[in-house]
Amino acid sequence: MLYRMRIYQAVPENLAAFHEFFRDYLLPVQLRHGARLIGRWQTGDNRVVAVWEYDDRPAYERIDAAVRADPATQRAREQRARLPTLFTAKDETFMSSTTT
Repeated sequence: MLYRMRIYQAVPENLAAFHEFFRDYLLPVQLRHGARLIGRWQTGDNRVVAVWEYDDRPAYERIDAAVRADPATQRAREQRARLPTLFTAKDETFMSSTTT
């Protein structure tokens, strides 16, 4: 399995809008194309951490390409442009399990 972790430094006053945008625009398209959300958390210092699971790197690449090509992704970009700043920094890393 391959895991992708994204950590966002959220803008505190826009956290509700960030979570709503994720639920309404980003999550459905990811799930539709086979991404598996392990969890999404908010920390005490206003970071948002999301962990996704994929079968392997080729599966991630197929899903990522399908998400990018989906018309819903363009609609999400258009909606995000109308929102206030949701985060100020984003970090992404890929991980593999060391216990299997």
